[in-house]
Amino acid sequence: MKLYKFSIVESSDSPTADGVVNILLNLNHIVSIKPIKIKVKTNEIIDGFWIRLSNGKKYKALQIPQVMSDIFNETLPQMLVSDEAVHSLNMH
Repeated sequence: MKLYKFSIVESSDSPTADGVVNILLNLNHIVSIKPIKIKVKTNEIIDGFWIRLSNGKKYKALQIPQVMSDIFNETLPQMLVSDEAVHSLNMH
């Protein structure tokens, strides 16, 4: 079990960040994390994350663990343009 601390908005139905709570989530149960913008009480827009778990629960996170932030900062390889009509995937 890989438990990590997240700061989430208490009510995921509310468009604003009213109450923030800390929660431990098992990284093995995270299905997806998407960067989003969240409006807070002071009408400021902050960077946050939409987290979806394998049990269907969803959370708006204001802070995620550094290990997850590092993955978002990772550079992906450059996309290659193919001149072939048929896509082939070389697997080794």
